[in-house]
Amino acid sequence: MSKEKSLIEEKKEQLFFQKKLVWKESNNDSIQTFAENYKKVLDLGKTERIFAQQMKDILLSHGFEELNSQVPQKGKKYFRVVNEKGIFAFVPGKQSISNGINFIATHIDSPRLDVKPNPLFEDSGIAFLDTHYYGGIKTYQWMNIALALHGVITKTNGEVVEIHMGEKEEDPIFMISDLLPHLSKNYKTKPVGEVFNNENLDVIVGSVPYQFNTDEKDAIKLFVLDYLHEAYGITEQDFFSAELEFVPACNARDVGFDRGLMAGYGHDDRCCSYPAIKALIDTKTPEKAAVALLFDKEEIGSVGTTGAMTHLMEVFIEDIMKQEDGPVSLHKVLSLSSCLSGDVGAGLDPHYKEAFEAKNAAELHKGVILTKYTGSGGKGGANDAHSEFLGAVRSVFENHKIAYQVAELGKVDIGGGGTVAGYFGNRGIQTVDVGISVLSMHSPQEIIAKDDLYELYRAYKGFFEEYK
Repeated sequence: MSKEKSLIEEKKEQLFFQKKLVWKESNNDSIQTFAENYKKVLDLGKTERIFAQQMKDILLSHGFEELNSQVPQKGKKYFRVVNEKGIFAFVPGKQSISNGINFIATHIDSPRLDVKPNPLFEDSGIAFLDTHYYGGIKTYQWMNIALALHGVITKTNGEVVEIHMGEKEEDPIFMISDLLPHLSKNYKTKPVGEVFNNENLDVIVGSVPYQFNTDEKDAIKLFVLDYLHEAYGITEQDFFSAELEFVPACNARDVGFDRGLMAGYGHDDRCCSYPAIKALIDTKTPEKAAVALLFDKEEIGSVGTTGAMTHLMEVFIEDIMKQEDGPVSLHKVLSLSSCLSGDVGAGLDPHYKEAFEAKNAAELHKGVILTKYTGSGGKGGANDAHSEFLGAVRSVFENHKIAYQVAELGKVDIGGGGTVAGYFGNRGIQTVDVGISVLSMHSPQEIIAKDDLYELYRAYKGFFEEYK
């Protein structure tokens, strides 16, 4: 009997898939170092503009050159900043670009509160900036938390004014107030959407009148405008051409006694973007030409000149191709290319198991996630990667001993979501989603596992180095 049991166990080990914990004593220092460097980037880069600037600085410090109007030279590494909100970066491979490119495509925008074009008003002794939420949020999560303000205002004379307030200890913060429990009895039986109205996401920015002891109308609004004029030289009309974003003012922190998890704003999707850039930098001689693409606007449909649907990507590739001898067809290059769409997946939360299908759910500390398809309902809007490509990506991961798992985004018909994968599939590029699992996704403080983050960097680096 014991021999029979041993045979069964042997067969199970041979044939069953078992998720593996990423964390090992031997890789602890590498994981912690990578996580600490990532935290610094995350804390400083809370908007797509600031994050893109950080990536530009990192690339420059590692020998990349900004590609503008010059003809690219063979063997050199290049990048391009896209409307200040995206980054395209390139490393030449052993093979000619005419044999295709290995892409990793991510996004650097995150849910937030955008200031409206005509936002400033005063009511009942308080001045507010009116906002329009960006991306998918739960409204109540953005109330009663410290907010910081970042962005730019472009004046009619062409001057661009930057505003950054709420991050430093000496800075004021901004907040959205909520109704106290003592007066909330009538709200307890109402639907959440009625209690928390997105039109009421008005941020407190002042409460003192321009002149003390005055009851003049809009005196508090005047104080705010006078402050902004003195500090930045702007008037109310300059809000018309502003891009101002309210984001959480808190920084990334370790979670738990063991410090194995990390909470922070914007893990979706900067926890894929930073590893993508680091993997590109650390890949010295990739098999094929390697390109990291960091897009904006994914949270609202990947539209615009900085979203994944933009043809500015093709312009960048065409410019890179000028280093090749003889004519090269862009569309043929893309048809011979492959892409890992770097985006996060929903981590299995034991408090909400009813939303997940356990066999196909991602878990923290179990490595990177291969997501064959996203979409909603009957795979609506999904890229749905081909079997052959999935097998080839798995082969790379196993050669590099990358811990990985497979997952869907919740139960069928519960909900759904999308990534940039479909826009690369539409270009004829073999594409699959590869990211890590996140708890509390789209909240002001998302949670990831440090070892998953480091494993994702290793997975991206392995893909750049080896995939043919």
